[in-house]
Amino acid sequence: MTILVRFASKPRDITDVEAAYRDDSLRAEVVTVSETTALTAEEYDALVQSFLTDRTWCLGKGGYFNGRVSVIEVTAPDRRQLYINPEGYGYARYVGFKSPDNALRFPDVRVQLSGRDGNAFAVLGQCQRAARKEGVPGDQIKEFMAEASSGDYDHLLATCMRWFDCA
Repeated sequence: MTILVRFASKPRDITDVEAAYRDDSLRAEVVTVSETTALTAEEYDALVQSFLTDRTWCLGKGGYFNGRVSVIEVTAPDRRQLYINPEGYGYARYVGFKSPDNALRFPDVRVQLSGRDGNAFAVLGQCQRAARKEGVPGDQIKEFMAEASSGDYDHLLATCMRWFDCA
């Protein structure tokens, strides 16, 4: 699963993560969830009080693979999901929440990006064709194309994921 996450770097506790989430100047990163760790409510509460404590389930996980950040999704009953990139360390080095940018403008437009040509022009073309097929108005497609092509490759992917249901 690929999502957008806004990270706090080396957060002490959950207040640092919440501050990063609210900081609109921080850019959300395109991440791939490599695994999910289910904690009890008590384990989750201990985690969010001290992210700098070593945990065996973090060791050797995370980092960058194929140009994307690999993260651990952390769940617990009645708690907000966390996304952790330990970058191989035993502690939660980068911690974030799913970015508010994850709301899709056109959720009915499905674009299959994984397993296809990852060239930026190919990605733009796939999105444009899918949008046309689903009846997205031409002016909206132009707006998407302008926004998606206004930055680097990560910006392109993040824009695609904000506009369409990408897999």
